[in-house]
Amino acid sequence: MGQLHGFVKYLLHAHGDDYAKAVGELELSLTQLRALHVLAYEVEQASLKDLAEHVGVSLPALSRSVEGLVQRRLATRAEDAADRRMKRVRATPAGVELVERLAELRLAGIDEFVETLSHRERGRLAAAMSLLAEREEIRSRCLATRTSASKRKD
Repeated sequence: MGQLHGFVKYLLHAHGDDYAKAVGELELSLTQLRALHVLAYEVEQASLKDLAEHVGVSLPALSRSVEGLVQRRLATRAEDAADRRMKRVRATPAGVELVERLAELRLAGIDEFVETLSHRERGRLAAAMSLLAEREEIRSRCLATRTSASKRKD
């Protein structure tokens, strides 16, 4: 397990400068980033309560975070048609695009690392990854395309 932790730490720190810089420039909280990620990739829309549970923060904290996302036009908040007391939150196309752009920056850092590998190392990495990709939760993300999340939001 230590080897995997070391590898992931290396990737995140040695090849993540563009990602870290972009996140810093956005001036979004981790709660806001996590909420956008959930809305872009896990659920199409959610009540404030459900989103707070997904993100793992209190309802008041999530509500403040969503307000900031709404003000920046990265999310929308509207009354639930069945229960007007409940608010439903969705990522806007701009919010989904932001999450995808950040993911692309993270993946670009991984691509930079892979380019440093020898042909033999790349082959061995691909073989190891193919074993992991047999797991459904990983396979589904390997098959997902950038447009699938965007199409959901249109």
